[in-house]
Amino acid sequence: MLLQWLLKNVIYYLICGNVSVDVQDIIYDSRQDVRDCVFVCLKGSRADGHDYALEVIERWARAIIVEEGMDKALKEKIRAAAREKKMTVVCVKNTGEALGEMSRAFFGYPEKKMTIIGITGTKGKTTVAGLLKNVLDRGGIPTGFIGTIGVFTGKEWIATRNTTPESYLVQKYLRMMADHGCRAAVMEVSSQALMCRRVQGMWFDYGVLTNISRDHIGPGEHSSFEDYLYWKGRLFFQCATGIVNGADRWAPQVLKNCSCRLETFGVTGDSCLLPSAFLNGKTLSKVFDWEGGDLDLQWRCGPGIRFTVSGFKDSEEQRDIFLKMPGKYNVYNALPVIAVASHMGIGINQIRAGLAVGGICGRCEMVGTVNGGALIIDYAHNGQALRSVLEALRQYHPSRLICMFGCGGNRSPLRRKDMAEAGFFSADYLIITSDNPRDEPPEQIIKDITDTLLDLCRRFPNEKKAGFFKVIPDRKTAIQWAVSCIKPGNIVLLAGKGHEMYQERGGCRFPFDEHAIAAMEIEKYGGSCCQGNLSMLNS
Repeated sequence: MLLQWLLKNVIYYLICGNVSVDVQDIIYDSRQDVRDCVFVCLKGSRADGHDYALEVIERWARAIIVEEGMDKALKEKIRAAAREKKMTVVCVKNTGEALGEMSRAFFGYPEKKMTIIGITGTKGKTTVAGLLKNVLDRGGIPTGFIGTIGVFTGKEWIATRNTTPESYLVQKYLRMMADHGCRAAVMEVSSQALMCRRVQGMWFDYGVLTNISRDHIGPGEHSSFEDYLYWKGRLFFQCATGIVNGADRWAPQVLKNCSCRLETFGVTGDSCLLPSAFLNGKTLSKVFDWEGGDLDLQWRCGPGIRFTVSGFKDSEEQRDIFLKMPGKYNVYNALPVIAVASHMGIGINQIRAGLAVGGICGRCEMVGTVNGGALIIDYAHNGQALRSVLEALRQYHPSRLICMFGCGGNRSPLRRKDMAEAGFFSADYLIITSDNPRDEPPEQIIKDITDTLLDLCRRFPNEKKAGFFKVIPDRKTAIQWAVSCIKPGNIVLLAGKGHEMYQERGGCRFPFDEHAIAAMEIEKYGGSCCQGNLSMLNS
């Protein structure tokens, strides 16, 4: 494909060579074969592609894309080496933006062939995306999926490392979805993806805002909470209709001056905070466009909730919904699913069927029962998420609520404190273990958690009895202990890993299947396991 065609939506200038050259592929990882390809020098938090440009030239790349502001001495070396090889060097303002636009052209703008739904927010993205895929599939709209638990192209599941892959992969997967007969694609769109231009140039038919809390701030992520809010809001400059959590305290700041049409969702009794938040002429109703009410907790082979929904255009009547997931926070996850599906012509019976069929892998997932108690796995890996799931499970009145958790390394130490506080105030008994320590000593992470717990004991002496937590550094051993603790009426939550099939230690990912370990222990004690939920591993 001609480089000139790939650059048709990119502002650039030539350093040397010409753009009328044919390239076989777009490469942004210098470890790949670059011969006869165009190499895009991406600047990441850990590596800078410009540092590998001279090496790429020696390996006969046909063209290189560099970014304004790069080191001048290196730029001259690249120019000289490229001229000697008669190669093309193009300079752009932002190589991330250029890669996004070039990838769209390379794969033939596949998003134009499907309805595209982007979902952003701090928590709930995977749940909303997975439930929406369930509902759309049930309604006769074959739907692809890109998110934390992987990619579904319509025919196959593909494992991924990031919530939202690099723009080249996003476009490649969308192309596969279109070719495999998908008529819609549901994407989790992280703030990091928006900041790194991984959805550059894309137009979303619907954008969803789940909720906002303080997270992903620190080295390699966002410089401040304000920066995090800014990038979350960029999705709503790239979509036609925004379906947003009107009760979220940060929604007005995220959505300020956004260019899309907006609809709100929320639960009866919560306040809609958006009406006075906009300076660009928008007016919003003081009640939610999509409102859930009459919440009724029900245990149907696991935690669930029944509720009513109003907002359907064809009727002013409320519709009954049963969701096989617990808690008010999951009603908030279900409401945008109902809204988007309704806009896409899915009937109420298909919506009900899609929401009642089951949950999402590793999202408050009922794994099994043993000795009259229940075992649940959830991805909660920060304080707010852990607090939400524990408080939701508490409403089912367990005789004892046991929580096993750790905390990821290479993340803000404040997350350890927040998770310790959530466990202290919301669970009866805690098992502290290792999560993904990454490059940090797991013992130090565990110590940070237990130091917080001991400090809370001193500050709130009547809150917990002595011996309310146990430290088991090895996660497999901790799971075995947790299952052995289950008594009639207990609920045990294994928090932090969710869908993940690995444990990350010392820069390496080692196989670790929490579901399989838990199932083995449940069977060992004569219990029964539940059928797996939506997952790239089980579909």
